[in-house]
This record gives sequence, C-alpha cells and structure tokens, in this order.
Amino acid sequence: MAGRATDILSAFWAPLCAIGSHGTSGPNAQISVSVFGASIVPERPRLLVVLHKTNYTHDLVSQAGTLAITALSRGSAGLLEPLGLVSGRERKNKLDGLDYKLTAAGDPYFATGVAMLDCEVLTEHDLGDATSFLVAVRSLEALAGGDPLGWQEAKEVVGEEFLARWAEKSAREREVAFATMTWKD
Repeated sequence: MAGRATDILSAFWAPLCAIGSHGTSGPNAQISVSVFGASIVPERPRLLVVLHKTNYTHDLVSQAGTLAITALSRGSAGLLEPLGLVSGRERKNKLDGLDYKLTAAGDPYFATGVAMLDCEVLTEHDLGDATSFLVAVRSLEALAGGDPLGWQEAKEVVGEEFLARWAEKSAREREVAFATMTWKD
C-alpha cells in the first residue's frame, strides 16, 4: 500500500491530544492521535484510547486505571515537543517547567487545551504493539478554548526541525510496532 490512495488513512487520525496519567514516580503525559468516540449514549460517554507500548504513559495508564485527556488547540502546540519527543522512560520529570494541573486522581492536564476529559479505564485490549483502552469519561471541563488541533494543521505550526525529529522517532517506533503488532498475512 503506497501512494496517494493511502493518504485516506491519515483522515482516520483523531485530533492531537495530551494523555496524562500517574505512577509512583509522579505524573507523566504524551501526545496521541488515537482517541476516538466509543458511545452513542450521551449519559455514558466513552472513548477508545490507543497507546503504544513503547510509551511510558502506556504503562502508567495500565497500572493506575485512570487518565486525563487534553484536547489540544493551536495555542497548545508548544506541548508537542516536550510531550511528543521526550520519553518519560528516559526523563521521569519531563513535565518540569510545563504548566499543568492534576485531576483528583493525580493525572496531569494542560489548561491551554480546548478541554480536559477525566477518564477511568473500563477495559484493555492487547494489540501486540499497543493497547486500546476503553475509558469512561467521568468529567469534562472546558479550558482555554479554540478548535481541536489536527496533525495536518500542527505540521504547519511546528517547523522543520520538529518534523525531522518526529520522523526519526516515528521510524524507530514503527520498527518495534512492525515486529510486535497483531497482524495476519
């Protein structure tokens, strides 16, 4: 699968979000493009959050059973580098210097986003290279506002250096994912 026809796959990425959770070493967060609606019952909002196992936040969400989702806006694009290019496995205090708040459970969220969703894990499904977490939205808080930031718009904002570093990181992660993902040939 190559070429222009595969561009449609990019349309399935969700708006950029910061996913925050916590553990014994404190809070951590990462960038995600894999948060999707999973309920048609407004009184029981659910989301499907896919986190790759190479990310430290994945382990925290699995252990804590809670997470905070910040829907990012153009005004929060500055979070893409510290949360998207720095691993919490390598730098446990990667949130130092960032302006964040904590939910009652201890999960970090960022006030520059569109909204914060405080969530509880209902079930997990192993995808080999990642885990899909079905989560219940326990509360929703409007933040700074604006429109949700999509990846195409974000690429226009972040600059070439960021995109080069993101491409390097993505290539490493794809290599791991290719070897471990659930797939049938």
